[in-house]
Amino acid sequence: MNKIIISLVVVLAFFVSVSTVSAASPKCATIQGGTITDSKGNVLQPGFDKYGYNYQAHIFDGYVGNYSRPAVLVTSGDKLVMKWSDSWIANVDCNGDHKLDRGLVDGVVSGISKGWETNHYVGSYVDADGNTQNYTDFIKIVWVGAGGDLWGQYHVLQEVYNDTGSGNYRFKDGAPGFGLNDQWTTN
Repeated sequence: MNKIIISLVVVLAFFVSVSTVSAASPKCATIQGGTITDSKGNVLQPGFDKYGYNYQAHIFDGYVGNYSRPAVLVTSGDKLVMKWSDSWIANVDCNGDHKLDRGLVDGVVSGISKGWETNHYVGSYVDADGNTQNYTDFIKIVWVGAGGDLWGQYHVLQEVYNDTGSGNYRFKDGAPGFGLNDQWTTN
C-alpha cells in the first residue's frame, strides 16, 4: 500500500512540475504552424525552400545569388552554406510579428541577431590564362555587442581562405569555438 501511495505522489509531483514549466514557457509560433513568413511575405514551410533555406534546421545551402531571395532564381554559380545558432535567427516567432525571431535568448526577443553564424563559400573562376581556378572561404561570425569590428556589433572569429589561381591563403583565428563568454559578449 505504501508503494502505491509513494508512486502516486511521485506521479502527481511530476505532472505538477511539468505543468508549471509549461505555463512559464512563452507561447511561440512554429514554422509547422504556417503563420511565419519570410521577407517577401511567403509562408515558411519545413524543409528546404527553392532558394536553399531550411529555417527549421538553421541552414542555407544554395547558390550565393539566392541568399537574398531574388525574383529570378539563380541556377548556377558559386555555392554558399550558411549555418546559424538559434539566437542568431530562431526557428520560432515568440513576439507575434509573424517573422522568425532574432536575438531570442532565454525566452526574450531583442530583435538583434546574437549568437553565431558561419558562411562557407565554394566557387570557381577562369583566370587570365583561361584556366579554371577554385576557391573556398570559410568565415565564423559572432555577436559581441556594441563596438564590434563587423557591422558595429559582430566580430569575425575565424576565416580560412584558399585560392588555387592566386595562391592566396588566409587564416585568421581570433578565439576557439564560437564564443568569448556568456552569449558571446565582451562586456
